[in-house]
Amino acid sequence: MHYYGNETIMSLEQVLRLQPSEVQILEWVRTHEFLENRFGIDESVPYFLEIKCEAGQVLIRKNRILEFPDYACEEQRHFPEVEQALAVFQQWAQEILQQTEIH
Repeated sequence: MHYYGNETIMSLEQVLRLQPSEVQILEWVRTHEFLENRFGIDESVPYFLEIKCEAGQVLIRKNRILEFPDYACEEQRHFPEVEQALAVFQQWAQEILQQTEIH
C-alpha cells in the first residue's frame, strides 16, 4: 500500500480484503497498474480501479490502461452507500485477477 497525495494505492489482492470502514477513512483508493508475478517481477495489467467517497455518494471507476501513463475510463458508477460500491469494486478486482492469471 502506498500513499500519493490524497489517494491510497493498493494491490488488487489488498482491495479484495478492503472493508467499508477503511474506504470511508481513506476516501480515495486506487489499484496499482502492475501485479507481481510468481517470480517477483512486475507485469502490467489492463486496468486500474478507483473508489472515491464524494459528497453523499461513492464513485467507482474501471480505467483501461492505454499506453502508460495514459488511460481511458471504461465504466463509471455511483452508489449511495460504500457497501454497495465496494461489492462491485471488489468484483471488478477479482475479474482482473482472473483475466491476468498472475495472481
